[in-house]
Amino acid sequence: MDIGAKLRSLRKLREMTVEELSRLSGVSRSYITNIENGRKTQVSGKIITSLASALGINPDYFFIREAQLPTDCLPNLGPEFIALLSHSDSMPFLKLTKKAIENGVSAETVEAVVDVIIKAQQRKSP
Repeated sequence: MDIGAKLRSLRKLREMTVEELSRLSGVSRSYITNIENGRKTQVSGKIITSLASALGINPDYFFIREAQLPTDCLPNLGPEFIALLSHSDSMPFLKLTKKAIENGVSAETVEAVVDVIIKAQQRKSP
């Protein structure tokens, strides 16, 4: 997935308009639109960092070719879990999920494992 597709997918996941992302990132609306539509493919690290910060993710997400959003691998996750997974600390989990699915582990099995992890974490939290 290219930078533009990743940006659009994540922006929509966050339920943000281009205008909102522009306001939060300081990147012009037309520049964001050009990135999303593939008219601007070489994007500076400064712009990527600004967009990533506004979206609440690690900028590396845009540069790691195999990085995917949780919804790309597990389309039925709730919004709170997607928000958690979209943070930079979750990049190893995203790679592991992608690897599991590429090796034939069903999305349902991965979701079941994630559910167990969430329940275990909820029991630990006061």
